[in-house]
Amino acid sequence: MKRRLKTLLFLFALSLCHADDSPGTIHGLVRFSGEAPPRNMFGNAIDEDCPHGIPQTHLLVKQDTLALQNVLIIVDRQDRRVMPTRLQATLTTEKCELLPRIQWLPLGTSLLLVNKDGAQHHIHAFKDGDTVFEADVNPQGPPMRRPLVVPGLYKINCDKHLWERAWIYVSPHDSMAITDAQGEFTILHVPRGRYKITAWHEGWVQKANDPDGRLEFQPMQQVEDIKVRASEESEIRFEDLMPAFGVTQP
Repeated sequence: MKRRLKTLLFLFALSLCHADDSPGTIHGLVRFSGEAPPRNMFGNAIDEDCPHGIPQTHLLVKQDTLALQNVLIIVDRQDRRVMPTRLQATLTTEKCELLPRIQWLPLGTSLLLVNKDGAQHHIHAFKDGDTVFEADVNPQGPPMRRPLVVPGLYKINCDKHLWERAWIYVSPHDSMAITDAQGEFTILHVPRGRYKITAWHEGWVQKANDPDGRLEFQPMQQVEDIKVRASEESEIRFEDLMPAFGVTQP
């Protein structure tokens, strides 16, 4: 009887240990502070293969709730979560826009550059101001493949169309998210503990033009502390993004 009781106590203690190690979830909301400016169009009189007007998509705000879309959410984790190999993702040219506007991808992903319009594009990727890769993406041409083997934030331009831009954050872990049209995000399987969590947006206040005449915006971000508990959902809100001069690196 005593042996059986000891066995039951051991199994109970073991289950508590496993419960304590269970990951948690982060759910959050990002809102635009102040009055959102109206959306504008880029006028195109150069390339006949592109629309005459291209919508500016750097700032997408749901007017009734001020929910802010396309915000990059980064949990500052020091470990590296093992993720599947041979991952692929796509950056597409459609109606002379780079889509999606922003995405996060696991370290080691192969990025496919796909042309879905009739225009010629020269894709140019930068990290920390330095060129990472360039590629001509032509109509009816095969997708171009580029590996993403360095973590951090990539700025993607098209050298032929000054309005085309996209962002890619390459991460060694999966505690990442992009806010949806409701300004919300959910991050699953976060190990319990205390973290810094960053909300980063490419910006909406014009900073300057680059040497080629391309619009540049002041990036915005907000950094908060969050405690993740085992098997629980932690809530957080970002409502005061401020000018940023960098972005959290893994």
